[in-house]
Amino acid sequence: MRTLKLISASILFLLIAVNIINAQSDFDKVQNFKTKYKQIEESIKNASDLNQCFDIENEIIKLKGDFTADKKLLDNSLYPLNFDSSIDKLVSALETRKGDFTQITELKEEVSGLKEKITVLDKQNYALLEQIKDLDAGRRKDAATIESLRKLTDQLRSSLRKRDELVVGIIDSLLAEFVNHPFTLNEAERISFDKKIEYNNLFYNVERTISDNIEFITVTKLEPDDFADIKEKYSSFSKMWKQIGPRLGDVYLNRAEKTAAIERIDSRFGQWNYAINSQMWRSINSLFLEKNIKLLSYNSGSEFTERVTGFIEDEIKNIGVKKSEESENMYYTFADTLWFEKIQPEWVPVLIENRMLEEAQKDTIEARIANWKAQIVPEGLAWWIYIIGIVVLILIILGITSVLKKKQVS
Repeated sequence: MRTLKLISASILFLLIAVNIINAQSDFDKVQNFKTKYKQIEESIKNASDLNQCFDIENEIIKLKGDFTADKKLLDNSLYPLNFDSSIDKLVSALETRKGDFTQITELKEEVSGLKEKITVLDKQNYALLEQIKDLDAGRRKDAATIESLRKLTDQLRSSLRKRDELVVGIIDSLLAEFVNHPFTLNEAERISFDKKIEYNNLFYNVERTISDNIEFITVTKLEPDDFADIKEKYSSFSKMWKQIGPRLGDVYLNRAEKTAAIERIDSRFGQWNYAINSQMWRSINSLFLEKNIKLLSYNSGSEFTERVTGFIEDEIKNIGVKKSEESENMYYTFADTLWFEKIQPEWVPVLIENRMLEEAQKDTIEARIANWKAQIVPEGLAWWIYIIGIVVLILIILGITSVLKKKQVS
């Protein structure tokens, strides 16, 4: 009896041991599958080209073959997925990753021609800028030199426009999806966008575009309409960068050199705007200097208003101190030749449209000009001049009429 109990106990022990071993073996199988599955997931995220994707595809096939015999076990252990859906998920992720590289390859081929065009335009713009600098630095300002400068400026303007359009086209084609992406980027998406950006030299092209436009502004003589176009170009490009910049920060979250490049471009946009504004004020001031009117420096609407009204007040104070003819000549030069003929109709609208001058500031200046006129040409005298002018005109008409009648009689 005792022997029978011992045998039963031994059999029970063996059964328990076998179950434990089997359970341990099943657990190890499940963990082994999960480990290999996770490794393949990471490989998909970190794949750097299509060749790596093809290698990963073989790993998925091997994983499926190695664990097909344990399908039932894995179906019960991978909730909410099962064996087949887990393999399908890897295949789907790999196909998406392949699509990224296929798209990049296509984009690379598409923009290679654009890159060549940009390189050609870079060289062309540099050569034109150097020619303009050489001519402008020369002492000769004859008609031929001025005409050469004008033609070179037109060529450079056209060349810059073409290059700007190419850069904007590249940004649009590569980053439309990126800008509108509503979610935080995962690692695979960061890698994908990084490659698109690198293939197209995005940072270099944006910086070069800004630098060339700044240099164009500083070395060429521009008219109000030119500045209006330049301001519009700056605003459009700046708006696009403000959309892209924060998302680039997401792509390069842990890349210090790229973060620095983004910040540098942010700063360059500020420099571009400052260069446009400064050159506009310098162009206006050159009009005063051409008439030998020297104003203190200004770089804003408030400073401009202060300098102009200050000059007018000084001229009013000097009435009676300077010769009468000198005071009158200065008024007519300033008011008629400069302000009402050139600055007010051509420059003021551009300044106001770009918020560099306010309507109230323009009104303040013109009120001071009206006051200056009243001091130079008293109201009563102005009426007498007006009346005398009308009388003279009537006498001329009567004289002509009389001569014509005499001819008809004779």
